[in-house]
Amino acid sequence: MNPQTTAPPTIPPLGPTRVLVDPDTILDARLALFHRVERWLAVADVHFGYELSQRASGALFPLWGMDSVEARLLELLTDYRPAQLVIAGDFVHDRAARPAALRLLATLREHTEVILVAGNHDRRAFSAEEMHPCWTTNRFCFHHGDGLTPAEADGRREVVGHHHPAGMLRDGAGLALKLPAFVATADRWVLPAFSPWAAGGSGKFGRGVRQWLCSPKRVLPPLPKQG
Repeated sequence: MNPQTTAPPTIPPLGPTRVLVDPDTILDARLALFHRVERWLAVADVHFGYELSQRASGALFPLWGMDSVEARLLELLTDYRPAQLVIAGDFVHDRAARPAALRLLATLREHTEVILVAGNHDRRAFSAEEMHPCWTTNRFCFHHGDGLTPAEADGRREVVGHHHPAGMLRDGAGLALKLPAFVATADRWVLPAFSPWAAGGSGKFGRGVRQWLCSPKRVLPPLPKQG
């Protein structure tokens, strides 16, 4: 009797909304990164429940952002079927979102293992025991990027959030469009903010920077290297 083997999950094909940032890593226009060998899916700066925080302070924000976040995460998990979903910090905005965030975590964990890396906003809602200060694989070290590089990096490429990188498209006639960006430096990848409320900024990332801009329908190729 021949032993049965399980076929590896099918990875969505490359195209306008899915591009390679290195031979093994896909940047998805839905603001996520997927590694085809280690099979992790990474996002950062979800800021889930931002609307709840604003409502608690008296601003009547609509709740569509929370629905958008949950829908995109579940779509990504369905499409990529990752071994882990790595949330590289700031899963929530503040403590007002904790009950809703716990419900979302339970839903996500029905699909895969969730690695919750501590961000500066998360510390207002979760205990240290509920989060990882950083999380490593053979090749990568995930941390939020709001402090010193953890010792666990030890030569691994860092994958961080926190900076909410963005870039501008200009038409030469005065119109400009700001888009979330994925930034790659020599030893660090900076994820775009997953939150629909995150405006983002250009930031200063040092020399040898490559930057991809993410629109809903297309990932735009790297801008010229800076520095």
